[in-house]
Amino acid sequence: MKKGFTMIELIFVIVILGILASVAIPRLAATREDAEISAAVANLRTLVNDVTAYYTVKGKFPANTKWNEITNVPTDKSEGKVTENNSLKVGGQNCIDFLIAGRNSNTAVAKANTTSQTHILIAKKTSNPAPSALCKQVQDSEPLKAYFNSTVDGVTTTSGTRGAIAIGSSTSIYPPATSTQQ
Repeated sequence: MKKGFTMIELIFVIVILGILASVAIPRLAATREDAEISAAVANLRTLVNDVTAYYTVKGKFPANTKWNEITNVPTDKSEGKVTENNSLKVGGQNCIDFLIAGRNSNTAVAKANTTSQTHILIAKKTSNPAPSALCKQVQDSEPLKAYFNSTVDGVTTTSGTRGAIAIGSSTSIYPPATSTQQ
């Protein structure tokens, strides 16, 4: 008598492996999306911290300062000037626009401003091509909503799609304060 597996036993093993794979693969995809969202939030926080540190040390942003002189966060135009629009990429697509504006900037936004405080403008990328589903998830994540809704006195932004963060301000994200009456 030969020892081995019968055809029925092999089919059962294959079916069980198929069921396990059908459960595991979607969970792995969701984990990957969560990691992309976390990385985007971390990159934006790092970018704001790096800009603040640079400004604290130098006291200004010289006209030709480039992003790669300030931070190692991967941006669309790392060789571009800090006073020009730049983007953070999420999943290979430009997802979040940002630039530095204020008293030491040469941008039209800065010249139109009456505020003397230097700040970072952060905006949702909405132009062509349309943002991917992953990019929309990143833009709608709670920490980034706080960035898009942030304001600086004297700076006009579109709440929910574009925010301003003062250089040197806290970059910690806290849930909105709720008043409790007793």
